[in-house]
Amino acid sequence: MPRLSLYKPTKTNDYHFMDRNIREQFSIGGTGVHVHKYLGPAVTADKNDPAQPNYIDGREVDPLSGEVINVEGIINETKVQDLLFMENRDRKYDKDIYELRGVYNVQDTDFDLTQFGLFLSNDMLYMTFHMNEMVDIMGRRLMPGDVLELPHLRDALLLNADKNAINKYYVVNDANRGAEGFSQTWYPHIWRVKLSPLTDSQEYYDILGDGSENSLKSDLSTYKAEYNISNAIVEAADAEDPNGTSMTEHLFGYDYATSGGLVNQQNSYSHGESINSGDQFPSSPTEGEYFIRTDFNPNRLFVRRGSRWHRLYDNITDQTWTDKTYNASDYINNNRTTVVDDQEFNEQTPLSEVIKPQADNT
Repeated sequence: MPRLSLYKPTKTNDYHFMDRNIREQFSIGGTGVHVHKYLGPAVTADKNDPAQPNYIDGREVDPLSGEVINVEGIINETKVQDLLFMENRDRKYDKDIYELRGVYNVQDTDFDLTQFGLFLSNDMLYMTFHMNEMVDIMGRRLMPGDVLELPHLRDALLLNADKNAINKYYVVNDANRGAEGFSQTWYPHIWRVKLSPLTDSQEYYDILGDGSENSLKSDLSTYKAEYNISNAIVEAADAEDPNGTSMTEHLFGYDYATSGGLVNQQNSYSHGESINSGDQFPSSPTEGEYFIRTDFNPNRLFVRRGSRWHRLYDNITDQTWTDKTYNASDYINNNRTTVVDDQEFNEQTPLSEVIKPQADNT
């Protein structure tokens, strides 16, 4: 009589019997999941950059053997768009949608208010699928980059009645065999994936669309609302404090306000002590002596420490708080125009308007 053992070197009838029962469990108790299958990096123009190879030209070289491979120019999930940053920024997704059955533990999603803002907690999902059924339907297992659509989380009770009801979208971050999916035969049956909410980013352009009125991006993305909120906050701050001056009304004995803590135009301390000024430093300075250089624009305050003149402040009083906060504010807030060949142009012109994209019809 042979020795009893549930494990066999090959997958026997015991394995297939358990696999059929597990598959039936997912079919009966699982929720429907629509899968947007990741196909690989999208075809982009040749940048002549070794870190961003052009796979479709059929000249891919094996780094070990030096032989030319992928002569057909096939792009699939194994290709990497940017070898330097190891990322696929432009992704291609299958136009067909695959339906699977998955199981996960539903959990409450709460907002946590931290010093960095309002964040979602417990927004990560761990979902399991039957492995063989997944391969039969999709041709492969789920992998990072695939996008899952959960119809049972469809929100049809939006505050805006004009908005379309939308499903919940998640992207696969990680995938592996689930520990709970190993049967008594020691073979795996369940595939476990880690999911995070889909964001409006470049990688998912092929799914979300270009932001037109009928695209999925216009229903899912909060970019316009967040952009309007940011602009409103900046405008409100500019209206409340256009010059960025300190609030000194509550300070006793404070006669005047300096512009954001900068050097006062009167060249004096608040207690009346005057500061020497000129276009060159004094020849015999004392330790701790203050001096204003008037040949700097704006005027600059220095203090003598040891054998050096240390810069303290610049007397900038005509700039707004946005000028002091943002780098290149003169360019960002440039509303001026210029005339070239009797034609008036805005000095601030988006790069997309200067260099028009050309369609690649070859």
